[in-house]
Amino acid sequence: LCAGCGEKITDRYYLQAVERAWHANCLRCAQCKLPLDSEVTCYARDGSIFCKEDYYRLFAIKRCSGCHLAISANELVMKARDSVYHMNCFTCASCHKLLITGEHFGMKENLIYCRMHYEMVVQGEFYPSPGHGGLDSVSFPALHGPGAMPHVFNGVHAPSAPKGRPRKRKRQAEDELEMCGRSLHGFNENDLPGLGNDMSMQARQKRMRTSFKHHQLRIMKSYFQLNHNPDAKDLKQLAQKTGLSKRVLQVWFQNARAKHRRNLLKQDADG
Repeated sequence: LCAGCGEKITDRYYLQAVERAWHANCLRCAQCKLPLDSEVTCYARDGSIFCKEDYYRLFAIKRCSGCHLAISANELVMKARDSVYHMNCFTCASCHKLLITGEHFGMKENLIYCRMHYEMVVQGEFYPSPGHGGLDSVSFPALHGPGAMPHVFNGVHAPSAPKGRPRKRKRQAEDELEMCGRSLHGFNENDLPGLGNDMSMQARQKRMRTSFKHHQLRIMKSYFQLNHNPDAKDLKQLAQKTGLSKRVLQVWFQNARAKHRRNLLKQDADG
C-alpha cells in the first residue's frame, strides 16, 4: 500500500522512502506539496515527509542567539563561542552597531560588545545598566572581585580581579579581543576572520619544502577567501588553529596572493 494515499500500488515503478512505499505522485512535501520523486533527499519528521527547505525552516536545530529564530541550513552566520547569530543580529549590546567580518569584539555574560564598549567594560569605565545604550533589562555587577572580568570568544579567562593601571588593563582588553568571522552553517565551515594589512616579508631565506595536512589547507584556503593579507595577530590565531609556524603561514599566503594575481591576469587575457 502507498504510504501517501493508502491505496494499493499497481504501477511497475514506485518509490521507496523512509522504509515505506509510495506512488511517484504521492511522495510530496507535507508543507509545500512539492513533488519529491526527482529530489536526491527528503526528510521525515513525526510520520510526515518534507523537502529540505521546509524541514530546516520548521525544525532547524540551530537558532540565532540574538533573535532566537531558526537559522536555515545554507545561511551565512556569525559565531561567538558556542553561540550562532544571523549576520544582521550580530550587533553590539550597547550601541547596536552591526559587527561585520574583520571587526574586533568581546563578550560578557553572553552579550556581544563592539571594541570600544568592551574595552570600557574591562577598564571599569562603562557599566551597562537600565536606560543605558538600550539595555533596558540588563545590568552587570561592578568589575570588582573574583569572576568579574569579561570572557571572550576564544574562551580566554581574564584574571580574577582588575589589577594595575587603566592603561595596562586597556592593553589587556585589546589583547583579548577577537575578530568576527562568518561561516556557512549548513556545511560546518571553520570560523573565517577577515581583518588584515599588507605584510612586508623578511629577507629571503633558503627555501624549505613543507607538506600540509588536509585540515591545515582547508583552514588557510577558507581564510584566504576573506582576507588575502593577514596581519601578525591574524597569523598568530591561524598558527594556533593549524599548528604551523607564523613564518610558514606568511610564505603560504605570499604564494597564494601571487597565484591569485596570476589567475586574474590569465582571466583578463582570455577574456
